[in-house]
Amino acid sequence: MEPIAADVDVKSAAAPHLGGSTQRVDEARRSITRTKVTQGPGRKSGESSDDPGQRSLIDRVLRSQHGELTPARKPFAGANVLRLVLATLLSALCLLTVGGAILVLLLWQQDRAAGVLSSQLERTWDLFDMLRQVERWVAFAVIPVATAWIALIAVNVHRATGRRRNPVVAAASLPIGLLGVWIVGSRIVADSSDWVGQAAGFVLQAIFIAVPLLALERLTGAAEARHRPLRASAWIAVVYLAQLQFLGGLSTIDQTSAADQWGRIGSYLVIGGLIQVLGALSINEAARGIEEGLDNRFQLRQRFGESLLAQVQQT
Repeated sequence: MEPIAADVDVKSAAAPHLGGSTQRVDEARRSITRTKVTQGPGRKSGESSDDPGQRSLIDRVLRSQHGELTPARKPFAGANVLRLVLATLLSALCLLTVGGAILVLLLWQQDRAAGVLSSQLERTWDLFDMLRQVERWVAFAVIPVATAWIALIAVNVHRATGRRRNPVVAAASLPIGLLGVWIVGSRIVADSSDWVGQAAGFVLQAIFIAVPLLALERLTGAAEARHRPLRASAWIAVVYLAQLQFLGGLSTIDQTSAADQWGRIGSYLVIGGLIQVLGALSINEAARGIEEGLDNRFQLRQRFGESLLAQVQQT
């Protein structure tokens, strides 16, 4: 086959128009992205055309799936708003866990100092139940916000970089991963009576956590952003999952009247709160890095095109 040769043909300049583009610039703008493919031997003329207006819809779809870049367009606004909402919800989860730890530790300290009345114990566990319910509602609110952010970022990747990323597949990776973690935890880890079954279930849960990680890795690579914050978020998620499964968290710890266990429960909640803080910071940094990477890619592609037009005007 003959090599593909670029056909860049800039005609002589016409008289410039005040306040508008010249005929020479218009011709250069069309010729920058125009390519001419020399037909190979044995191929019929007109079988394939590089002009998008002359290609069929099926041909354009098939060629776009093989990495054809589209012109750079400004990313949609709103990703930073969703990220701030997500960060606020994650911060609320941290505060709720710390609040539960404070309640249990105060109860433990009161028991060591002067004892705890039954009325005080009931009020403490009622507040604990209220915090647990609020935490569940906030956790359920995190899922749609994070899913919407991933979908919007996938769309912006296509607009800013020209690389196609399916927003439906990218956004569905998070609910699928969380659903898999929940099913394995309730069916395998919770029903296992030995540590071998629990360890196997935990490994399966870690695999499901990798599902949204892989989808976000593709978005991060397209945006040319740093991968470390995203990978750190995945590792922190695995550590927090282990803490929930084997030590307990605000939504998994059972109420008990045994005073000797209150200190241990409070300590577990403090550990969980610290892990949540690290996870919230890491997730926010990973999301911000992807947004900034997309903006930088868009600015780079846009300025590169403008520089080509400026060079044509000067020649």
